[in-house]
Amino acid sequence: MIYLKKSVSMRRAVYQVLVVVSFFAFAAPVLAKKGRNPAEQDSSLLYMKGRQFYLDGEFEKAAPLLESALKADPENPFVSHQLAEVYLRLNEVDKAAILAEKAVAKDGNNVEYLATLGGVYATAKRFDEAKAQYKKILEVEPTNRKAPLLIGILEAESGEFEAGAKTLSNAIDKNSDDVMAYFYRAKIYLEMEQIEKAKKDLAKCLDLRPSFVEAGTALGLLQERLGEKDAAIETYSSIRGNGKFKKYLAQLFLQKNQFEKALMELLDYERSEPDDYTARVKIALIFFELKKYDQALTRFTAILKEQPEADNVRFYLGAVYEETRDYDKAVATFQKVSPDSSFYKEAMLHTGYIFRKRGKADEGLKFANVALKKSPEVVEFYDMQASFLEAKGKYSDALKSLDVGLKKFPEDEKLLYFQGALYDKLGERERALANMESILKSNPSNAHALNFVGYTYGEMGKDLDKAEQYIRKALELRPNDGFIEDSLGWVLFKKGKTSEALEHLTRAMTLQPDEAVIYEHLGDIYSEQKKYADALKNYEKAYELTHKKDAQSAKKISEKLAKVKLENKPATH
Repeated sequence: MIYLKKSVSMRRAVYQVLVVVSFFAFAAPVLAKKGRNPAEQDSSLLYMKGRQFYLDGEFEKAAPLLESALKADPENPFVSHQLAEVYLRLNEVDKAAILAEKAVAKDGNNVEYLATLGGVYATAKRFDEAKAQYKKILEVEPTNRKAPLLIGILEAESGEFEAGAKTLSNAIDKNSDDVMAYFYRAKIYLEMEQIEKAKKDLAKCLDLRPSFVEAGTALGLLQERLGEKDAAIETYSSIRGNGKFKKYLAQLFLQKNQFEKALMELLDYERSEPDDYTARVKIALIFFELKKYDQALTRFTAILKEQPEADNVRFYLGAVYEETRDYDKAVATFQKVSPDSSFYKEAMLHTGYIFRKRGKADEGLKFANVALKKSPEVVEFYDMQASFLEAKGKYSDALKSLDVGLKKFPEDEKLLYFQGALYDKLGERERALANMESILKSNPSNAHALNFVGYTYGEMGKDLDKAEQYIRKALELRPNDGFIEDSLGWVLFKKGKTSEALEHLTRAMTLQPDEAVIYEHLGDIYSEQKKYADALKNYEKAYELTHKKDAQSAKKISEKLAKVKLENKPATH
């Protein structure tokens, strides 16, 4: 069902159209009586007080006053009618029916009484009896514009969509500016899945009444669901006094990645709805997206002060600290996220990433151990624990951690891949390749496993055609991955295609400018070509990137540097 069904039920719509009554329409006849007895006078005063509560929407306070008024003057149709409306608002439909029928019995030609009785019957789903009241209205007042509208609505509510649409079309033919007839005909068209007709009627509603909120909402949401985002933006923008629609507009702009426009709409919306929590959070997130971290920080902090249990905001605040490199505050904030929160896992993973980024393997391992103890059902925490063990050079312990994780999650590709990579580091290439082939058996499109197998074959000088095939498939899956570009360049070099290899390695260096192995590979190729100056430059860069992080790799590159320097040394005579 589309928006109209959710936002304005038929029953509610009927009722809302019915209860358009004026205080003076009822009060004046009562007060105009001459020579009233004391009971009638009391009834009049009670009626006016009850009527005022009704107008203020305080139906529970109105009811006892009007009941007393009716007790004092039981034959007064004005009081019976008003109390019927109050009972209807309080969902006491049976009581409302008795009093509405009593009012109509007193004055069967009173349009207001007939309309209220029709509304009561409609609410009770006594549709035929409701239609009879509206038809009576047309007999009394042939030019009445509401009665045909209500008859059409009731026909649709009864499942007679064609009849309802026809009734409303006749009403429109007689009164081409009947905005409610267009609105409810649009609803019927939606029920009949005649979408274009519904859109046309809703657009007509806005032409006739630009401030018609329900029609604008229905049309805008319908356009959104049809993928007509620009049209939806135009619809929401056209509604006069469109306060809440600025929120809809913002969402549409966000879907189009137009963050500045979305922010402008939400800031405007916030002026009229300063307590809308979701809008305030969204504004802060947009500031974050636009890298306006000071504004994002201020807003997230303020929201969290008011809503200290809001773990989503706590997570976003931690992310701001992380982006601004205030890592201590980021870690402290992430660690306050409740384990019961849906943001807990991401908060812990961000914390782990910060420890790795800062080279704090000891602290990171302690943290990962605690996180895993609290939440052994989170597969990513096994990966995190093993990564810190790897960083400490404890490969065997890292493998044990992964073994525990794989017992719980035997088909998890990330754990299998990590385990394979560790086997490779320990020189157990066949076991490493077995892991990768296992991944590819269940998921032939795992780009990382394809790249690993291809690169390893290249390193081994084994089946280089298959190696190239695997890596090219990986590159199709991840076309801007510098590591895969490096693998392809390396295998091509192994196959003797040096020029093509250099093209891919140069692109890899652009994509991953801080990856030492790419510079090492470039150095190897230039050294092979006896371009020692270029080789020297790339080896030096590779050494710069590794000597503080990976002593084993740094030693290997240092040996290559020494060899190139020796080769590049001018000959002496």
